[in-house]
Amino acid sequence: MIAVINDVSFQYLFATKELAIEYMHRFLDICKRVKRDEVTNVHEIKTGVIDTQREISNDFKLIQLLQNFQTREERTFLLGLLTNQGTYRSEQGNPCWIAEKESLVCTYAIDNILISLLSNALFETPVVKGIVAGEEIDLRNLSKMEHINYYRKELGIRRFIANDTKHKFDRENPYGKGKVGSRMDLNDEEAQDLLNKAVEIKGRLYAKKNGHYYAFQHEGDVNYHGYRADDVGEDIKYQLDKEFA
Repeated sequence: MIAVINDVSFQYLFATKELAIEYMHRFLDICKRVKRDEVTNVHEIKTGVIDTQREISNDFKLIQLLQNFQTREERTFLLGLLTNQGTYRSEQGNPCWIAEKESLVCTYAIDNILISLLSNALFETPVVKGIVAGEEIDLRNLSKMEHINYYRKELGIRRFIANDTKHKFDRENPYGKGKVGSRMDLNDEEAQDLLNKAVEIKGRLYAKKNGHYYAFQHEGDVNYHGYRADDVGEDIKYQLDKEFA
């Protein structure tokens, strides 16, 4: 999946420059969150060409707003997102129309996801309506942090939940009728980090760390518990050895 910067959302004016700055910070926070390891299904963020000389509020240009960001790191990151973050120039003939505004890049959000600046009520909900080739379409939309939770499954967010009843930290653990649970010798933070990197093999998530193999079992929603799985098949070990070399 790719995330597409909604260039139409940059064509509306905020009432004040203070509001523009506030909502641009929110936009930046969403972009940062999408680029974190926890969002495993978004491989890149793409944008069209956004004119930084465009006014974002009366007598206040987008480029001036960027200069108001406190750190150089934030300014560079945001400028890169809006101007050259893997820029898309659509090869598709049909643009996407959102509220009578045309966008070529938003066409790429079909089956992917938009990231919108919350500059208008049009972008307030997790679905943005568009028209492509005369057909109305629903575009998945991120303009608030709560939308990331709304689309947590589509975004590939995984949440590690320790299962101390079945998988002890320091030993294999008998449970139930003659069953033994493998140890889970990573702390929660290490396990979450490894879960974010895990790859799907034969319908289950696996990973490798410090020479050991781990499996993560789905518990519903986006929740997983994990355990040492050094007894996995050689074919799985071979794939993990390559992936986690």
